[in-house]
Amino acid sequence: MSNIFSHHSGRHIKADYMEQIHPANQGNPFIEALPSRFSAEEFYDKLISSPPLDEKYLKLDVMDRLEFVHQIRPSFWLPMPSHYQKYVNLYSMIKIGYQSRNPMKAEYNKQFSLGLKEVFNAGIDSSGMNTAGIIHSAQSMSEIAINGLGKSQSYERMLTQLFPQVIYHSNYKGRTLPVTQVVWIKVECPYNKSAGAFCKSFFAEIDKVLGSGSHYYQKYGEKRGTIEDMVMRLIHVAYEVNLGLLVIDEIQKIHKAYSGGKDNIIDLLTQLINTIGLPVITLGSYKALYLFKDSLANSKRGIPIGFSENISGPMVKGGWEWNQFIQNLWEFQYTKKYTKRTPGLENAMYFYTKGIPDFVVKLFIHVQSKAILNGGDEKITISLIENVAKISFRLLLPIFNKMDSGDESAYGELEDVKPDWVQLNEYIKAADHRLAIFGGLAQEHSRALQQKNKDEILEKLMEFTLQLIQSPTDAEALVNQVYDASLGMADIGLMYNQLAQKIVEKNGQPVSESSPSTTSTSLPKQKPEKKVKPKMEANDIRLVVEQGYKRGMTTEEALEEKGYIRHMYELLDLIG
Repeated sequence: MSNIFSHHSGRHIKADYMEQIHPANQGNPFIEALPSRFSAEEFYDKLISSPPLDEKYLKLDVMDRLEFVHQIRPSFWLPMPSHYQKYVNLYSMIKIGYQSRNPMKAEYNKQFSLGLKEVFNAGIDSSGMNTAGIIHSAQSMSEIAINGLGKSQSYERMLTQLFPQVIYHSNYKGRTLPVTQVVWIKVECPYNKSAGAFCKSFFAEIDKVLGSGSHYYQKYGEKRGTIEDMVMRLIHVAYEVNLGLLVIDEIQKIHKAYSGGKDNIIDLLTQLINTIGLPVITLGSYKALYLFKDSLANSKRGIPIGFSENISGPMVKGGWEWNQFIQNLWEFQYTKKYTKRTPGLENAMYFYTKGIPDFVVKLFIHVQSKAILNGGDEKITISLIENVAKISFRLLLPIFNKMDSGDESAYGELEDVKPDWVQLNEYIKAADHRLAIFGGLAQEHSRALQQKNKDEILEKLMEFTLQLIQSPTDAEALVNQVYDASLGMADIGLMYNQLAQKIVEKNGQPVSESSPSTTSTSLPKQKPEKKVKPKMEANDIRLVVEQGYKRGMTTEEALEEKGYIRHMYELLDLIG
């Protein structure tokens, strides 16, 4: 890659073609001009960003140090494995999208002779072929994430730093090819749900990317006509600039989009993907969940071919990403005295932010600022974190508290923080497209898969319980009690643990649904007859747990050590 044009928006280069390994990518100048895919290590090195930190800064006066503190938020960004996974998907989408749009092939140019409007309006046949004889390879993806996770920022970083935005071609393998290739653009969704307003934003963004010589907005955006006319102009421009990827941000703005109608954006996007072959990524908050499903329910359009969906939640407390995030962030202290990170401080930071990255960074900034302004040793303490959080997050904390207590009204108050799990659970189980779950929601997703196999789970729990008690009736009652207590959403290992604990506590006595332990009254105690306990075998679960107690182990730890408790994923593999 060479000749970067800095006077344009984004990175502009002249085409430098690289030989491709995969046959589907060979002989296509749009693909051969793309950069090579970066390794995970290269990805991390190129995207990591941190604020400046030097010991001399700590000797500056209060106001200067506060300025450094407030620069943490725009400067700190930590790439995670989930980011790299999304980058790989993004890279593949762009390449695969260009596979069916090769300017060196007659079929591609045939679309122009037929007329893009006719091709668009004709749609595709049952095999996915349009009227020009092309089966487009474009894929689409919806990235739904909690507000504050940095989804827009992460995609913008990946696109601006790892891809050129515009590539200029002049000739290819001895043939003249005077074309411009816009690799990607990012457009924000309009509030009024109008496809016309979206098209105007599209033309304006193309002009911004291509610079002063581009007049698409003036030529098409200001021109009168119907919504259909405006859509066709967008399609014409997308083809003319050989657009590789369209990213639409803030897609939740059309959360209540109506079905049908010529200005339905979802309908437009589906056609762009399926008929014209333009890869599309939509970014949105939890309000955008089920967007394609709901908007297309009564439409002639289906969910786009090759559609996938990522749903991301906050970082998991104690998880790898949380540990890496807080460890790296904590280093950027501009207080007189460095406060060592402790489990108590970490717990306080997580408790008041719920592991939402943007909230974590904001709280860290506010806490440092308060410590510096308070003077003295400027130490960060748990009480300081609590006091600052109660002021800075005073509107959020009551909602967080409701969520912690299981109060369902919290979902309606702040549905961008956490979706209604019951509804999301049903959506996940019914989804027939590729769906990946990240962050805190991943655990709940695993349990949804577990719940989807209820019969198999109950069968495994019965097998486990019948090793301890002889009566199938009592075993079934006990298994149902444990399963129903969490509606099947508890971790499998935890359910094994609960079953074993209940049986051990009863010392092997039958437990039924009307057991005294589950009612408010109990029978009078009778003097037990003196009986000789039978000797237990070495592998008897009761003996395993009893010996574990003597060694200071929990029931779960003792059973896990002996291999009686399997991880949930092992069980899903067995039944699945």
